[in-house]
Amino acid sequence: MNAQTETPNRACCMAPPPVIFLFVTLLVTTGTTALLCGAIMSDHWENVTWDKTILEKLTHNNTTNALEWQLNGRVAIVTVQQGGRRDNLFLVPMHGGIWTLCIDITDSDMRFLGRSGFPNTRKCVNYLADEVVLSGDDLYRNTGFPSNNHPRIRMQNLSISCSLVCMIILGSAALVGAFGVCQRQISAILVTGVMYLLAALFGLFTLMIIYVKRQQEMPDNDFDGTIEGLIAPKSVSHLAKSLFEARIFSKSWSLSLGWCGVLMCSITSGMWILLSKIMRYNSYSST
Repeated sequence: MNAQTETPNRACCMAPPPVIFLFVTLLVTTGTTALLCGAIMSDHWENVTWDKTILEKLTHNNTTNALEWQLNGRVAIVTVQQGGRRDNLFLVPMHGGIWTLCIDITDSDMRFLGRSGFPNTRKCVNYLADEVVLSGDDLYRNTGFPSNNHPRIRMQNLSISCSLVCMIILGSAALVGAFGVCQRQISAILVTGVMYLLAALFGLFTLMIIYVKRQQEMPDNDFDGTIEGLIAPKSVSHLAKSLFEARIFSKSWSLSLGWCGVLMCSITSGMWILLSKIMRYNSYSST
């Protein structure tokens, strides 16, 4: 008698498999959306550092330059003499994302470097800003900034466009998916799966563009106007071109996060498409 009553109670407490799959799909979808959006909005896709050995060799060959390391070797100060005037070039570590480029030192470190002439700069600069600068009037404003026709600049703008499209698709997919689940609309659920597949595609475009962007070399007559790793007065900023040989670009954790987001987005797309099939041939769609 007890066994007979226990079996129906256990059956009542167990959710139907389609309902379980629905909740798993919603959980994976939430995590995937947060993962991919977080990767796109973060600013650690790329790190900029300086090779000490190469930098010391370059400054040693130039008798007018003096090299000094600060903050446990993280920041290099190159003192240059030009026309009887001494100015400092600050070679700092930076990290950048799809939209932004930021100095990778703390505010207190920036104040400490201010004793050596480090300008009162904004810590981050936006690639879409009209003025690609990191401080006030004493730093150059668009001087020597590569033309928008340059391949690297076009690729940077294209990566921004692809990431924006990806986020728009993710937002639209969330609305369509919520409507499909609440109203039991199988066609809307199927469309949600297709939209996540498109989001994965545009996310893949963004990752590929960021990955190959640095392979586009700047011409000799083009100064790297994004000033990645350099803080310098306008009057001597052109002298830093000879030091860029010591600059190192490396990929950071946001890029790995983006690859995981694209992979999860593809899996999420398959789950939504499968969910539409389950709801089509299961009584859950009519309850």
